[in-house]
Order: sequence, then C-alpha cells, then structure tokens
Amino acid sequence: MPDYENFTTMRSLLVSVGTAMNLVNPDVENHHEQTAYLSYFIARELGLPEEDVLLTLYSALLHDIGSIVVEQPQSVAEIERNAREVSLVGSRMLGDLPYFEDVANVIGFSQSGWHDTVRCAIEEGSSCERLGLIASIVHLADVVSLLIKPEERVLNQSRRICDVAKACAGSEFSPQAVEAFLRIAEEEYVWMDLAHNPTFWTYFTGDLRSVSLADTIVYAKFMSRVIDYRSPFTAMHSAGVASAASKLAELAGMSEPDLMKMEIAGHLHDIGKLAVPRKILEKPGKLTNEEFNIVKEHPYYTSLVLYPVEGFRDIWFWASRHHEKLNGRGYPFHTVGDALDTGARLMAVADIFSAITEERPYRSGMSRKQVESVLSDNVHNGAICGDIVSLLLENYDEVDGVRDKYSRIAGKRYFDSMGTAA
Repeated sequence: MPDYENFTTMRSLLVSVGTAMNLVNPDVENHHEQTAYLSYFIARELGLPEEDVLLTLYSALLHDIGSIVVEQPQSVAEIERNAREVSLVGSRMLGDLPYFEDVANVIGFSQSGWHDTVRCAIEEGSSCERLGLIASIVHLADVVSLLIKPEERVLNQSRRICDVAKACAGSEFSPQAVEAFLRIAEEEYVWMDLAHNPTFWTYFTGDLRSVSLADTIVYAKFMSRVIDYRSPFTAMHSAGVASAASKLAELAGMSEPDLMKMEIAGHLHDIGKLAVPRKILEKPGKLTNEEFNIVKEHPYYTSLVLYPVEGFRDIWFWASRHHEKLNGRGYPFHTVGDALDTGARLMAVADIFSAITEERPYRSGMSRKQVESVLSDNVHNGAICGDIVSLLLENYDEVDGVRDKYSRIAGKRYFDSMGTAA
C-alpha cells in the first residue's frame, strides 16, 4: 500500500523547482543551482543546525523567484540590477504560504548589506540575527556565482573571486560567512562543481526530508502561484482547473488520495508555460502558426519538470497530458484512447471547462449554454470523454461553483500583489 505520509522527498521537489525556474530564461540556467550549492556548503562549514542548513538551501534556490513577474525574461545581470525589487517581490510571493515564512524573510533580507543586517539584529533581536546570517550566506553565494565567467577556466578565476569576498567582509557580507567560504574555496572540486555540476549538492543531502501527500499540495499551490504570477491571463486558471478536476474526481468516485493527486496535477498542469513568452500568453487575438507552435511546447515542459519527482507518476501523467485527445489529435505526445486513463480524461475536461468559463481581461466567460455546446462538440469529435462531460453537466452548478470560487481567490491574490508591487 502506498505510504502517503512519505509520498515524496524535498530533494526531488527542489530539483523540480530549479528546472521550472530555468524555463523562464535559459540565461539563468545554473545560477540558482550554483547559489544553492555554495550556500549549502557554507552553512555546513559554519556548523549551523540542520534546520538552518535546509533553510539556507531553500532560500538560495528560490532567491530570484521574484524575477518571474518582470515584463520580459531577464538575464542574470538584469535581475541583479533590480535585485532589491526582485527580493521584495519574491518575499511577498512566499510570505503567506505555510512552511515558507522564514524563506520569505531570508529572501527579503538577501540583498541587504551586512551593515543593514547588523542594525536590524540590534533593533529586532536574535530572530533577525539568525535569518540575517542566512541571508548573508545566500547573498555571498549569489555574488560568487555572478563573478564566475563561463568562458574562462574556473580555477583560474578562484583567487580573483576570493579577493572580492575578502574585500567585502564586514560591509557587504557577514565576516563569518566569508571566512567559511574561503575555507571551502581551497578545495578545487568545489569550483569544478560550481562550473560543471552545481546540482551535485543533491548527492550530499540524502532525501533531506520526506514530504506527505497533504504537504505536497502546499508545494503545488506555491508552484501554481509561480505560474500565475507570470501573467494576469493565467492568474486564475491553475486554481480553477485544480478545483474543477478534484471535484470531478470526487463525483467520479476516485479515492481520497487520488483526489489530492488530482488537485496537485491541476495546480501544476501549466507549469510548462513558464517557457512561453508573456507577449504570447497575453495576446488577445488569434495566434500565428509560429506562436501556436510555441504554446504547444508547454505540456512537454510540464512533463520535463514533473517526471523526475519521486511519487509523481500519476500526477506527472495527468498534468502533462491535459491537451491530449482520445482521437490522438491532441499535443504534444498524441496519446490515444485507452492510453489515457480516467485521471488524464478528467484533467482534459477540467482544463477546457475552466478555460472557457473563466473571465479573461479580453473576454467574458461563456454562458452555460455555450459551454454545453463546446463540450458536446468535443465529445462528438472524439476528443474528450463523454461520460465525464455528462458527469460535469449533471453537476454543473457544483463544479462551476468551486471553479469560480477558487479562481477568484487566485485572481484577487494576483492583482492585490501587483498593486502592492507597484
């Protein structure tokens, strides 16, 4: 029997977060992993408690999460020029999520100089001192990553980078963090890992900790928020699909664990849209063939992000097949008929239903009569499952009610946050 208290591991979830963030712009690939790698080992070198080592790692991996809300994908250099704003937006994105409060606080501090952190510790006490040290570790690792020039051999750069860190000890960075970094920097393999294999930290961390199926929903909601922050056009969609899909699964008699997995898959089904430029996501008119080809890539990227996550076999399949059709005319995998299980069929119907009923900035949602017509046409064409559509139509008000409720909550959160950011 599956162990739902040990459903997956934080390590595999973290790796998926890094993969997802790299979709936004290939120019940032490895930067988050390099920052996480170095932060982790500096924290270890300082002898921080295990809880704080993991907090350092999570914060480092997510330190630039605020960069996803910018108008266009940014390079690492552009992100750093707006580093303070990026850190504040990232802190807001994470601040009200369970288990992420300390991560949010660290990210909010992570672009502050050490003088500011010390002043905060004097004014606010030991909690600020603890989080400030972790933030300074992340800040130092972030800067070291930026100083590495990929076109040069990394060992030939190590002395220059160490000299920068020493010069900034006590002003920009914690002296303790710099001393720990300089000890680590004596090991050549550290620089080789940073240049060529920054995800190697996963081999040293074991599974970090197990994550229950219930807590995985928290992760899924966070990743859904990352997707939603990319565009107001997607701000309500993921939550709507998750709620509609889980309600349909409940009506279909699926087990409680499968209902939870369906909710997770709904939150994550569009994670691949991080690879789609915002100008295409937000285009109100008809897409060109070239633009639609780019959109058609997103379920593949969803598959790429979710496939390696331990325990995610069903979630991965249901999420990544949401544009597949029973007649094989979907995309991008062209999975046909019986190869699409009940969960995948539910997800496809929930995705279409949510897309045509939700409000968009450029159009109103369809009426019930219009929705019934669209779904019936898709059944007639052999695209989606007639039994699931019948189930939806028989319980239309209930399914639409939860979809509307949770999509509106997500939309309000997005627009409130954007108003705060402005």
